[in-house]
Amino acid sequence: MTYRRWQEAGWRGWQAVETAIDVEACLVAVAHGGGRRSRHARSQRVDTAHGAVFVKSYPPPGARRARRAFAMGRALTAATFAAPHALLVGWRDGGGLLVTADAGGEDLLAAVAGLAGPGGRRAKRALLDALGAEVARLHAAGFVHGDLVPPNLRWTGTEFVFLDNDRTHRARLPLQTRRNLVQLGRFVVGGVSATDRMRVLRAYAAGRGLGRHRRHRLARWLMRKITARRCAIDHIAPEVAARAGFRSLMRSGGPFDPAAHPRLDLAGGATR
Repeated sequence: MTYRRWQEAGWRGWQAVETAIDVEACLVAVAHGGGRRSRHARSQRVDTAHGAVFVKSYPPPGARRARRAFAMGRALTAATFAAPHALLVGWRDGGGLLVTADAGGEDLLAAVAGLAGPGGRRAKRALLDALGAEVARLHAAGFVHGDLVPPNLRWTGTEFVFLDNDRTHRARLPLQTRRNLVQLGRFVVGGVSATDRMRVLRAYAAGRGLGRHRRHRLARWLMRKITARRCAIDHIAPEVAARAGFRSLMRSGGPFDPAAHPRLDLAGGATR
């Protein structure tokens, strides 16, 4: 995609050639829409006359994040990975704005949920194999995604699309890539068993050329780190998690599934 320099109402940046974006309308949509919000950014899907776009607004000092998301999206695409096509990136008064085309497909959670049941078992296995292989390919190419949680991966039916690349970077040390496996694995996902998790890890290990011993060592490390993250984020007492074990901790519909037991006291194991 070709870009030209762009300036408007104090904004400056880059815009895709032959693309018309109403910046003020995008900012209004983000400010008043019900999209995703965090302390770093706000994002919103906006339907335009030329199709759906996704707008991400970065409050000051988020201009650097917008520029990084733009640059890393292009770097991923150049390296044959799928990332949303940027239509516009801009910055003003320390804040940033990124507008991308709709990547299509569905997020990883929805894709897996759609394959629940015996009829989808073979397709689910193929999807999980493809997931492990693609993350391995990402890491082998020297990239570390900034936040590789399931909602930041979309499955189009033929490829995975990496979203939210404002913290994606080149790996300076080989071990930095492992954090993506923790991010991806810490969620309880409906229809995903411990065996399914191992399937992803086996595909990843094969893509990275890891032998059986190194794969098992990585699996043990991941179980410790994912357990620690679940305890920290979901307020589960470590001794409770240790008694329950990893399979119970991560089982969909199990006693530690936030979706199945929203009123569960994860610190003590009793409902309020």
